[in-house]
Amino acid sequence: MESAQNSNNENFAKPNLGSERRKMSDKSGRNRSEGWSHAKKSGHENETAYGKIIASNHAQLNDVVLSKYDSIPDGEYEIEVDGNKKVPSIFDDKTTSKIDVEVFWPSGERMGVSLKKSSGGQAWLVTVPRFFAAVEHYTNSKIEEEVRTGVSLFIGGANVDSYEDMFTDALKIDKKANPIMAIQEARQRRLMATSLQKNLPKIWDKTIDFFNENISLITELTFSKGASLNDADCADVVVYNKITKTKNFFPIPELVKKAEEKVKISPVVAGTRNGGSTLILPTGNMQMHRPSGDNQMQFRHEYARISLL
Repeated sequence: MESAQNSNNENFAKPNLGSERRKMSDKSGRNRSEGWSHAKKSGHENETAYGKIIASNHAQLNDVVLSKYDSIPDGEYEIEVDGNKKVPSIFDDKTTSKIDVEVFWPSGERMGVSLKKSSGGQAWLVTVPRFFAAVEHYTNSKIEEEVRTGVSLFIGGANVDSYEDMFTDALKIDKKANPIMAIQEARQRRLMATSLQKNLPKIWDKTIDFFNENISLITELTFSKGASLNDADCADVVVYNKITKTKNFFPIPELVKKAEEKVKISPVVAGTRNGGSTLILPTGNMQMHRPSGDNQMQFRHEYARISLL
């Protein structure tokens, strides 16, 4: 392999632009169905456009590749664009890979790009049971019951079913102490952070501790792994291709390390709006989202936060 200092366009023989598919999101007065349809189309177009750019602009590809390798791999490279690729999961089913654009070399090297077309948005949407199972899979340890309770009540929906008495009791108190917040809690069938901290302090403290203690894994799952079984289906770098500022790509191992360092000086906390409806993470936030009728965990990315890590 050639040294980074000597790498140039000769390393990039004529590329092949591979398969193309995709999904993502946007808001502009469309209903939910129209919004998702537009998101898929615009996300797909963005990935295809980026694939064509790096196929012809070797300087851009060089920078991204050198965030993983010490030098540019030799030989003719290929580019595959496929932001909705289904791959084997750790649960023996299929999951969507975090890779939107992938670069291959004949000697076996590969570069998986997680592409972001806006400064903020969804990075990982996952059900509560699947999130717990993923964490337990990688940590090889059981999540404490207090944490299961806290996350389930915070996200709500069907996740509350096993904790109905706790939910009902807390909601009764909230209706008197904070009726506006209680209206939202009843509508979304969940408890806000303010309620959990007041009514179930031990459970909530354990829940916050869990996110701080596992922030490295959570960051890696959010941006690289998801529930993918194989390393080849995991992203290596996050690229904000619509951001024109100097730093627009972030190697995921570095992102994981910086997130861990961040929580030591600025731990995960609940947001201040609506009684605490989100958790503020080093790379964005986690909140409740219900795209198909039931509440799920939505991990969101924020360029403003990531760029300061």
